[in-house]
Amino acid sequence: MDPVVDVIAQVLLERMGNCSMSIQKAGNQCLGIMVGSVTPARAMRALMASGIHHRNVLVRKCAAEHLLTTMEQIGAQKLLSNSRYSTDLLVRALVKLAQDCHQDTRCYGRKMLNILMSHQKFEKYLKQSVPSRDL
Repeated sequence: MDPVVDVIAQVLLERMGNCSMSIQKAGNQCLGIMVGSVTPARAMRALMASGIHHRNVLVRKCAAEHLLTTMEQIGAQKLLSNSRYSTDLLVRALVKLAQDCHQDTRCYGRKMLNILMSHQKFEKYLKQSVPSRDL
């Protein structure tokens, strides 16, 4: 399933944004199964690419929820040991989620930032990646 995870995540997240509640619930369950069935790095990349910048609030909430699950599996040490570019993208995305207009999305964003705060160099990454107005 790893080679097609980007497409699957995109389709499931798109369907969640403009469907009935029962389809949203089924899509959320399918995303949960997908996150558990693929490598965490692939799931994380797919969710960040398709969900966290989406215009629909429910799509962002669902993507943030499953991104939190993935980040818990990976851990702060691995997440912040990647290249500077990917670390910058991750930190910016999490700060954006922590400032989202939807309460649940903000909660997931703060939980993800708390995971990264356990890393000794997180504050340095935060200051480098995020504009001062967002801090």
